[in-house]
Amino acid sequence: MSNHEADLFAKEMADVKPMVTADRVLLKQPLSDEPGLQYRREKAEIEGREERYPLSLVLRKKLSADDWLSFKRDGIQIGVSKNLRTGKYPQEATLNLNRKTPQQARGELMQFVDDCEEMNIRSVLIFFGHGGSGILLKSYLAQWLPELKTVQVFHTALKHHGGSAAIYVLLRKSEQKRMENRERHAARLGKAL
Repeated sequence: MSNHEADLFAKEMADVKPMVTADRVLLKQPLSDEPGLQYRREKAEIEGREERYPLSLVLRKKLSADDWLSFKRDGIQIGVSKNLRTGKYPQEATLNLNRKTPQQARGELMQFVDDCEEMNIRSVLIFFGHGGSGILLKSYLAQWLPELKTVQVFHTALKHHGGSAAIYVLLRKSEQKRMENRERHAARLGKAL
């Protein structure tokens, strides 16, 4: 803005006076003091989370210590499942649920899956342990993992990774990873995207 334009602006605005408002709007105090409001908010948050993660604490089938866990979502290549089962994917993250209650394990599993999605982690190892609480958690995991849309494949781990007390889990690729794969394969084949 030049000096001439600034002078013109000041001249035009010389008779403008700020508005004086004596009336003010009074806002009510926040409703956080209402006893049921906090409860309703927490319940709505939990219901929203349960909608995303429908992991029930009602156990449908209790497994034994020797039962093998295996799951493959439709559309997943057999080779991908085989590579996971044989431990060929490196474990990018580990979750230890040993000696956790089902409620604790459920919360930690949901947080762990969220964190893995956020950090583009695909191959993980979940250790739940041996004994009574381990068998219980194994049963819950067999029920919960297929309900998580991001879980593509899981299988009981090899002996050196925990054997029947742990499972390998392969999570869905993020959109970013999918695009990287497309670009890599297109470049390999000499095609442009």
